[in-house]
Amino acid sequence: MVITSETQVRDIAVEYPTTIPVLERLGIDFCCGGKHTLAEACTKRDVNLAPVLEELEHQQRQTNTPDVQWQKAPLKELADYIVGKHHAFTRNQIQLIGGLMAKVEARHGEHHPEVFQISKVFAVVSAELAHHFVCEETILFPYIGKLEGNRQAALPPMFGSVEQPITRMMADHDQAGEELRELRGLTGNYTPPTAACPTWRALYRALEDLEQDLHQHIHLENNILFPRALAQAKGTA
Repeated sequence: MVITSETQVRDIAVEYPTTIPVLERLGIDFCCGGKHTLAEACTKRDVNLAPVLEELEHQQRQTNTPDVQWQKAPLKELADYIVGKHHAFTRNQIQLIGGLMAKVEARHGEHHPEVFQISKVFAVVSAELAHHFVCEETILFPYIGKLEGNRQAALPPMFGSVEQPITRMMADHDQAGEELRELRGLTGNYTPPTAACPTWRALYRALEDLEQDLHQHIHLENNILFPRALAQAKGTA
């Protein structure tokens, strides 16, 4: 695939994973907003398209074939990978951030009321992610894992087809993306005050690490797992 101004961002991330750090650095959404063309994404971020294309093409040339081709790996293997790597990381990171947040609120909240707003948004997104993960791990992923094995797979009666829960999960991803953008705005791009203590700096670093991992996580689901599952369910895979 040749990367051009009209290539969808999600296709760039899927075909050439080594470009993802470039997209992250530029703030180009490759997961929830990945259907936009590269030109549209650059316009939205107010960045010059030409140097972005040049850098992406350089990364494209550096791409080696991954050990695991998620576009071809069994769906269950990909779902298990997401749970074992990304769900586990997010749960651990939420616990870490919660502890750091409580200390920053106690020590600095009186003179920096913005930390309470950051805490409020984080509490919302962490609660939503916890519920989201349970839905995926107990309902959607087990169903997806059976699609390729010609085994009997049944969704709960509330779902008419696999498209319905997938649509719901992708809506959750969009909501999480909005909340992450709000956190980034409230923290000034995760830039602590000049005189911030080590705990405050660690908090912002942990929040940014959470955001970056969620971008990778949502990318694997929105751009690879879910489209493949839908195709399999329709008998077109």
